[in-house]
Amino acid sequence: MKELEKLGLTKNESDVYLALLEIGLTSAKAVIEKTRLHRQIVYDALNKLIEKGLASYVIQANRKYFKASNPEQFLDYFSQEKEKIKQQEEEFKKILPELKEKRQKEEQEATIFKGNRGIKSLLDDMLNQKDEILTIGASEIEAEAFQYHLQFNLPKFHKIREKKKIYYKILLSEDLRQRVKELNKLKHTEARILSKEFTSNSSTNIYGEKVSIIMWGSQPFGILIKSREIAETQRKHFELLWKISKK
Repeated sequence: MKELEKLGLTKNESDVYLALLEIGLTSAKAVIEKTRLHRQIVYDALNKLIEKGLASYVIQANRKYFKASNPEQFLDYFSQEKEKIKQQEEEFKKILPELKEKRQKEEQEATIFKGNRGIKSLLDDMLNQKDEILTIGASEIEAEAFQYHLQFNLPKFHKIREKKKIYYKILLSEDLRQRVKELNKLKHTEARILSKEFTSNSSTNIYGEKVSIIMWGSQPFGILIKSREIAETQRKHFELLWKISKK
């Protein structure tokens, strides 16, 4: 009977319940013969029906005999289920904030930006938030990147950043000492020198829940990663390098 399945019973539970209704007080063997279900399946269904208050049993001559509860018992069953769901809902509300936080931590996405316009988009993204920016600058080819200075409009980038009071900490290779001095003259900015062995031909920017990695060259490209966990890991890495850097 499909209607019983819609009310929360499994097909096997439904078949066994209907058999009990039709037979009346009976042994499990009679139910097995009527439903043609496996012995273990019938016993499992009988136990589930008893748990739900939809069947019961009596013992006569050391043998169990089962019977279906009055169909009106379904109303009590529904009432119990409603109360159970209400309790589950209340318990779920208690852990919902924690679950949402875990989901946010797991949310990750990565986007690739190519060419000068792509790099400009990455720089603009840094300005569209208020978190401090932590940068590990490139080394050998950093000078090559400065030929795109006007295209990327770095002076304008820093001007907007200063106006928005976005704090900027950057680590640059020891062969860029002059650049470090220039940056330290800017507002809300702190630049330090890092041993060349800790730098590479890419620059890493950490801000908020994002990390952008820019590969400099004649055809620059960047990767923007949005992940709280990755950003926190990179932030700890930056702070470690910051401690061993020189002013």
